[in-house]
Amino acid sequence: MSFARSLLATPKMLRCPSGHIRACSSSVSLRQNLRFPGMMQTRRFSISAVRYSPGTPTESEEIEQEPNPAHVDSYLASKILHPEYGADPTLEEGLTRAREDGLPEIQVSPLQGQMLSVLVKSMGAERVLEIGTLGGYSTSFLSKSLPPHGQIDTLELSPLHAKIAQENFLASDLFPFPRIHVGKALGTLKKLKIPEEGPYDLVFIDANKDQSLEYFVECLRVLRKGGVVVVDNAIRVGRIHPDSKLDSTIEVQGLRALYDWIEADGGKTVLSSAVQTVGAKGWE
Repeated sequence: MSFARSLLATPKMLRCPSGHIRACSSSVSLRQNLRFPGMMQTRRFSISAVRYSPGTPTESEEIEQEPNPAHVDSYLASKILHPEYGADPTLEEGLTRAREDGLPEIQVSPLQGQMLSVLVKSMGAERVLEIGTLGGYSTSFLSKSLPPHGQIDTLELSPLHAKIAQENFLASDLFPFPRIHVGKALGTLKKLKIPEEGPYDLVFIDANKDQSLEYFVECLRVLRKGGVVVVDNAIRVGRIHPDSKLDSTIEVQGLRALYDWIEADGGKTVLSSAVQTVGAKGWE
């Protein structure tokens, strides 16, 4: 059985007519049995998106005439998003409620949410854990792809965010209905026992990045062999690269600690990958 280390492409800043690209990413891990007793392997990849901000225009008129990544994201969404998800009016209403209540607009994009749904469906997941609820947008995508007997637990620090998410879940008539655990995620994780139904099939980590490694390790404890871990926003505008001059944030340091752990693991516990992508949300 071959082992793979985390694959990290060197970040590169692109310039386009409306400005420079800023992007975001997510990472995914699959944990499964190896042929050797007591060992497992995990596959992990990263999903990213792109948002435009004002910047220096390009000098190439040909490039200026090309659609930007945000336009392409909209085109792809119009073609492949299932109406039950990206076009679900209750999801859009939930985003409006969250915005009116002052929640930051840092939720996944519709295409990213659909990717989570694809993962849940394709692996036949029945139990899902989410770290970082916000307004419940990504939670809804995860829940809608679970079977009726499935279960999703979501961890949220802010009581306000949890309240808004609960309202959104009720408005969307979600089933299975997500269980919200309010409090510090790491503390909740450490107290979390494997549910009576069994360990989790998929974990989505979308919380503060300075504790990325701690979240990841604790999630492995409650994840089934063959399960998947998704870590969102894993690139931080390329600042995770050692050549970045803007690397002093605790978020970047937290992500680097996770990558260092994956490198040191050498594929014995997890098989990992990181893939940069572009889209409507950015390069984070």
